[in-house]
Amino acid sequence: MKAIARFLRGCYDALAAAGWLWLGVPMPPPPEQRPALRPPPDPPPALRPPPAGHPERVRPDLPPSSTERALWRQLMEPTGDR
Repeated sequence: MKAIARFLRGCYDALAAAGWLWLGVPMPPPPEQRPALRPPPDPPPALRPPPAGHPERVRPDLPPSSTERALWRQLMEPTGDR
């Protein structure tokens, strides 16, 4: 059974290579030669939330007050003076 699987894998690889050549596109490297995926970079400091214990950090256990909701609404509205 291993011999049949090895033969079919070779056929698949050969047909894939022929297809890439027919399309005129360079073949991708084999999986063992592909670069490893890197984790995404950290966001810039302006987009990071404040650290734990910071006085401006939003508390998840308290709902926003009506004043906070009004301020957020004002911040989200587009202005016509730009």
